[in-house]
Amino acid sequence: MNNFQNLSDGQMPPKLEDETKRLNMVAPASWVKKIDDWRRQQPDLPNISEAIRRLVEMGLDASKKGSKHGR
Repeated sequence: MNNFQNLSDGQMPPKLEDETKRLNMVAPASWVKKIDDWRRQQPDLPNISEAIRRLVEMGLDASKKGSKHGR
């Protein structure tokens, strides 16, 4: 995961390393609020896209480790 703690105000985060594809999705407002609440607890306050990337990565990593939430 990227660490953006050293970015100064107004500085853009680095480009993603891998080839990227745009993903559009629809989600309930309650789900978006949970993501927003989570991202506000992060020391570097990631934007919503970065927060979703991090959360998905955490979920994928957990499922590889045999977490009971993995499907």
